[in-house]
Amino acid sequence: MDGAPSLKNNIGSNHSTQVLLDTNFLLLPFQRRFDIYEEIPRLIGRHVTFLIMPQILREIKWLQENGRTKEQNAARNALHLVHQNCQLVENLPQSLQNLDADTALLQYAKQINAIVATNDGDLRRKLVKQGSRAIFLRKLSVLALTE
Repeated sequence: MDGAPSLKNNIGSNHSTQVLLDTNFLLLPFQRRFDIYEEIPRLIGRHVTFLIMPQILREIKWLQENGRTKEQNAARNALHLVHQNCQLVENLPQSLQNLDADTALLQYAKQINAIVATNDGDLRRKLVKQGSRAIFLRKLSVLALTE
């Protein structure tokens, strides 16, 4: 990720909340004209460190190259915002490196006690079941945080 700071394992900060962004959430600014980088900190009420896992970055790049025209444009713009606002999670444990994006998000969120921003209902239920929190878009315009 050119120009973006990288994040090593054992991420920890008492000064911000870590939020892992799912692919579908990265596309929201271009599908719903919704600024996730402004609204998520407002919802949480504190500074946020936005994190991108390599699996999510690969999905966005795949959409940029292989998606329909609208998806390609949204993915290209999402990558631009990722470079400006997010940190790439690097040096993942071997056990997480080859997992699909949803499984990696589930396991890594639990490992570092992060919130996952996703509109995937199945992933959200799994996060809640394991004791992790999720941010999701409710009624197409309002962010909500699971308990």
